[in-house]
Amino acid sequence: MTGASLKEAGKGRWRLAGELDFSSVPDVWPSLDRALRDRAAVNLSLDGVERANSAGLVMLLEALDVARERGCQLRLDAVPDELLDLARMSNCEALLAGNQPRR
Repeated sequence: MTGASLKEAGKGRWRLAGELDFSSVPDVWPSLDRALRDRAAVNLSLDGVERANSAGLVMLLEALDVARERGCQLRLDAVPDELLDLARMSNCEALLAGNQPRR
């Protein structure tokens, strides 16, 4: 297990890296929640995510919901295929795919 980290990558830009699983999500969620506060837009790159399970998917769906409630536009970039597959199996792919640029 490598855990997960969220690092600021520029104004309004963040990068999520590592493994998004049941042990790492509770550690990284508070940082992501803070990143979504008092901002009109946040671009979250997932290009550093090595592995993810349903906990990672739920965290991203929650982040999209929290951002919407706060009036923040959350854009997900480079969502790993593993997460898109999980979302597809959970019938919520459109929620993730609609927030990232077309490939």
